[in-house]
Amino acid sequence: MSRVPTRARVGLALLVGLGLLSLVAGRLFPEALAQGCPLGLDPTRPDRSVCELAFGGLWVSLAVGLAAGALSTLLGLTVAAVARLSGGAVEQALLRAVDAVFALPDVLVVMVLQLAGQSLADAGQGGGLGPFGLMVVSLALVGWAGPARMFRNRLATLEAQEYVAASRALGGGGLHLLRVHLWPALRPFALAVFLSRLPAAILTESTVSFFGIARMEPMSLGRYLGTSYAALIYEGGGRVVLPAWALLVLLVLGASLASQALSEAPRRAA
Repeated sequence: MSRVPTRARVGLALLVGLGLLSLVAGRLFPEALAQGCPLGLDPTRPDRSVCELAFGGLWVSLAVGLAAGALSTLLGLTVAAVARLSGGAVEQALLRAVDAVFALPDVLVVMVLQLAGQSLADAGQGGGLGPFGLMVVSLALVGWAGPARMFRNRLATLEAQEYVAASRALGGGGLHLLRVHLWPALRPFALAVFLSRLPAAILTESTVSFFGIARMEPMSLGRYLGTSYAALIYEGGGRVVLPAWALLVLLVLGASLASQALSEAPRRAA
């Protein structure tokens, strides 16, 4: 039984702690933050407290990151599995498509997708996604290529193991090998890949929202920061911006620590 690295425990504890804090403070009892926030009211939004907006934004950013990370990881795993099961020209064609998507700049592509989706929504053809769904889909469409490359390489490595070769020699088909032998060994790696997509999705969404491209409602941390810099002209305006920045940094740090430690664990065990 492999030992969970300390960094992974710290990162996961940080993620779970922030998630519970955002759920309790940002969703279940927001009125408590509105009435008893030690940081006071946001000078640019006199009817809202800094705590209410910061923790509400934390909940939205975390939800976007989790949903987009899960969807992009699932898409990447599906593409990698299809590529390995098909082999030959199909695998090469899929790998070239993966390379083409991977080379695109995430932030710029998400901006274009957001503007296109918002234009369709304004014309009544948005498909009912809403700002949250549009952001998740946009992040997944640009984020699946990295996981697909990692899953494909890991599957190729696992297929070279002796027990997999023996099962194939005994007549095991591709789907049988994937379900019985490859997936159990792939699950810890899949968790690490998912966690690696989490900070990337959060930072991309925050950047796009910061520049005012996305219409995230309720506001994510990125949109809150992008619309709160006017508070710096007021005395003590730093109390408005710094808490949201701190929450964003802690969120990204937790996911990064956990994903790096979990991705390194198989190599140490080997």
